[in-house]
Amino acid sequence: MRRLLQAVLILFIMLLASRTGAVLPVYAEPITEETKQLLEKSLSVVELDREIERIAALRTDTQAAIEASEDRLAEQELAIAAQREKAGRVLRSYYMGYKDFWLSSLLSANSLQELLQVWDMMDMIAESDHETMNRFSAEYGKLRDGYDDLQLNKTELAKVEQELRAQRERIVALQSELDAALAASGDEDMLRHLMGELQVYWKNVGLYEVKQHFRALADAMQELPAWIKDTPGTIQTTGLKTKLTLTDAQLNKFLRSQDSRFEHFAFTFNDGMLSMKGDNGDIQVEIQGRYTIEEEPENAIRFHVDKLLFNGLALPDTTRADLEREFDLGFYPQKLIKYVKAESVALENGRLIVLLKIG
Repeated sequence: MRRLLQAVLILFIMLLASRTGAVLPVYAEPITEETKQLLEKSLSVVELDREIERIAALRTDTQAAIEASEDRLAEQELAIAAQREKAGRVLRSYYMGYKDFWLSSLLSANSLQELLQVWDMMDMIAESDHETMNRFSAEYGKLRDGYDDLQLNKTELAKVEQELRAQRERIVALQSELDAALAASGDEDMLRHLMGELQVYWKNVGLYEVKQHFRALADAMQELPAWIKDTPGTIQTTGLKTKLTLTDAQLNKFLRSQDSRFEHFAFTFNDGMLSMKGDNGDIQVEIQGRYTIEEEPENAIRFHVDKLLFNGLALPDTTRADLEREFDLGFYPQKLIKYVKAESVALENGRLIVLLKIG
């Protein structure tokens, strides 16, 4: 247990040093697995809290959208009632002898002038009837679409509430595990204080730094298609098939040309995974993920984060999902060549291989 306390104390000193601008290695000495698990759980508690806040805000927004929709639909129902009555009168006129009246008027006209007058009157009434029916149809269509949207919002709200309950149960269970581990440590007060410092550091520094790296990656990915076009040998075309091959050495060169922070990071392609590791002297970041082809809302090669380490500590799935939502690290083939679609993507032996087809 003494080794545990020493390791956490070292980390605490490092965090304070980081705040004052001192450049220190991430860990002055290897920490125990027990310490690492406690620190990871501590960060997970913070991140689950943040996820609960996000979901709660989403629930509030969805509930507000539902209430606004219900008010709007109630107003539309009042407005459409008048349109329904007008449309009903038009339909009744066609089935209660008015068409016979106009036909009789046409046939009984004694001159061309009378015939044209009757015709103009019929045309004017028919046009008015047509507009009435169109307005009713449009209003009814809007009302129906509004109810469809309302149902979607209610379904979304149910999902959000279910997710919120799941995350709350998850954080309660995690906090219980952490409390038990701390109670068994022999120095609970000290460890809680040190973990509190770590949580503050993550909120104020760590999360910001991780997001800065993801933002830089997302910005760079927007420029990648143009860079590939200007790089000989990356694209080979045979008939209607096109093959894109990008080595990890080329990707590293490109990223370092886009942002100086990538001078301290290395990207590798291997075994179906893209890995990024870096250490700028203040923080260590490790990202590992994979690409998948998706068709909606457009054909794209999406990047999914499977592992995210900050200073050697694994962050939870909620953090990875949140970063995926906020930062687009995908690749869009049609920014490279118009009218093509990605057919397959593979990462192997230091190469990213994308097969494209006309689509």
